Amino acid sequence: MRRDAGTMSLELALLTPLLIAFMMLMVGLGRIVEAQSQVDGAARDAARAASIGRTQTGAYAGAANAAEATMSGKKQLCQGGPRTSVDFADWRRGGQVVVSVKCDIDLGGLSLIGLMPTKTMVGTATAPLDTLRRIE
Repeated sequence: MRRDAGTMSLELALLTPLLIAFMMLMVGLGRIVEAQSQVDGAARDAARAASIGRTQTGAYAGAANAAEATMSGKKQLCQGGPRTSVDFADWRRGGQVVVSVKCDIDLGGLSLIGLMPTKTMVGTATAPLDTLRRIE
């Protein structure tokens, strides 16, 4: 029985770094999933705001403001704020508007486990334009 003395300590010393790395990986994946969810929500809100704009300039301003408002929650995930782009290819009565929101999230504290320091998240949403309203 004396030969087994200390094996539990050795096993714990060998497994602890693996457990810590696994927990850091879970934190990193959780951060990525949360950021993607927020970017998708910002794109959805921006598309809705763009779809009620009367002009392309007003639609773009509304989309950018909506994306900024959605991403400015308690946790600021975006480095430098969200970048919004609006596709006006089908800008007509009964058409649609497509909005993309890009956000660079910071994963710097998790680079020990192989994650890049920043990751770009992209969310895209489409909203229909009303068939009965005037569009300029």
